[in-house]
Amino acid sequence: GWVILTFSRDRKKIAKGEASLPESNEFSESSIKAESILVKSTEDSSNAIIMISKAYYLGISGFHSENRELLGEIETEIEEFNQRVRKLKANTFIILQQLQQGSIKTGHYYVQIVDYLREMAHSIKYVVSPLNEHLKNDNKPFAEDQNIELTQFSNQVTDFLNFALHIIKESRFEQIEELIQKRQSIHELMHDLEKGQVHRIKRKETNTSNSILYFGVMSETKHLLLQTVNLLKATRDFVSYTKS
Repeated sequence: GWVILTFSRDRKKIAKGEASLPESNEFSESSIKAESILVKSTEDSSNAIIMISKAYYLGISGFHSENRELLGEIETEIEEFNQRVRKLKANTFIILQQLQQGSIKTGHYYVQIVDYLREMAHSIKYVVSPLNEHLKNDNKPFAEDQNIELTQFSNQVTDFLNFALHIIKESRFEQIEELIQKRQSIHELMHDLEKGQVHRIKRKETNTSNSILYFGVMSETKHLLLQTVNLLKATRDFVSYTKS
């Protein structure tokens, strides 16, 4: 689960170099603006994916080990992340004005990117906060078999997010189809896990608050994966319109 952080740190140096735009007259004023907004929004998206992947992984493992302090720290980080995304949303109008001098089309993609980031910020919050609440209220933690399932599940989600990060950082948008296939296999796994949880309920092996939490993690994760794919598609369109 930690690959993502070291990987991103090494990439930062390279990404900074890419961000410097030629000072010559090669670009019109509006395309320079669009280019630099593009670089900035790609950076925002990458940082968001890194943050979410880390929060997801640590959220599930912190819940497993009943580490309330860790869950509290992650919740604080998620809250700060939500505020940053709210700021992006608040500044959308200014960015749009800059983009509209060039192409109105790109403005539309930028708005989508910010909206998907907001949705992702909400989803990770609603994965981690209920886990934290559950422990705070001294509810029984998950049974060992549930923990094993969720850990395997969490690894697949982290793998999905790592791949999404790779696509966005390397501009390998042709691999979005592969990402969608990864999402499909996570959906299938989710379906099996939910069926298993229903069996537990029928066999009275689990209580209501446990089940609500379990299904809640699944449903928010589904939403998170969908919005991640949407974010990458909007970024791909933003890139191709800005470069064309």
